[in-house]
Amino acid sequence: MTERRDGFTLLEVTLAMSALAMLVAICYGAFHVGIRAVESGEMAVVAAQRLRVATDVLIRQVKSAVPYPARNKDDDVYPFGTGTATSLTFITAAAQQGGGGLARVVYRLEEDPTRLVLEESAFFSPDALGRDPVDKPGESSVVLLDGFRSVKFQYCMNDGAEPECEWRDAWDGQADEMMPVAVRIVVTGLPGLEMDVWGQEIPIMATAYGESNGDVDSLEDDLASNGDGNDDTEGTGSTSSGDGEGVDDAE
Repeated sequence: MTERRDGFTLLEVTLAMSALAMLVAICYGAFHVGIRAVESGEMAVVAAQRLRVATDVLIRQVKSAVPYPARNKDDDVYPFGTGTATSLTFITAAAQQGGGGLARVVYRLEEDPTRLVLEESAFFSPDALGRDPVDKPGESSVVLLDGFRSVKFQYCMNDGAEPECEWRDAWDGQADEMMPVAVRIVVTGLPGLEMDVWGQEIPIMATAYGESNGDVDSLEDDLASNGDGNDDTEGTGSTSSGDGEGVDDAE
């Protein structure tokens, strides 16, 4: 006669607990992976949105860069603007403030934390541009992008003698007496993006279409025809009326 027993043996309980623990661990691992995937997806979406907003502003302003005449203390006229690997200064016809128009803009890299800052100023004149420090603070500033590891600007220079441009890490309107054909920006280490390095080449439309790419003679003619004289008073982006509508003066 078979002996009847109640309950489970210690071995059976141990095996059941082990199986339950393994099942819980598998479920937790799957849940954790799912949560990480959702967080990574959200981070990627946020990073892509931030990058898109920043590049929209940068592309619009660089494309609308104007070879605006600046005049130094020796009365030499040159297209205003300068650029290094970590900063860029020029006159754009697509200001962010005040509903558009001409503005002096400065893009610069700040450290600790790393961020790209945009500064704008709507008040300038040929004399002020040629004599004030290039890194003079603007009227307003905004953090365009942050959280990345590094950013680098490069400049495509072409005087028309060669079929292809030369990419440089620096550009100076006074020394080169010309505007770049295009500007390249490279951002590395932006969290949330699949690629570690992101880059964009932006053509400057005024030089792309040959509309006064900063030729010194044409800039001097512009100043003379507008009767600008040697007045040091700052205007609002115009060499004549000072009302912010100075696009024709620079073209």
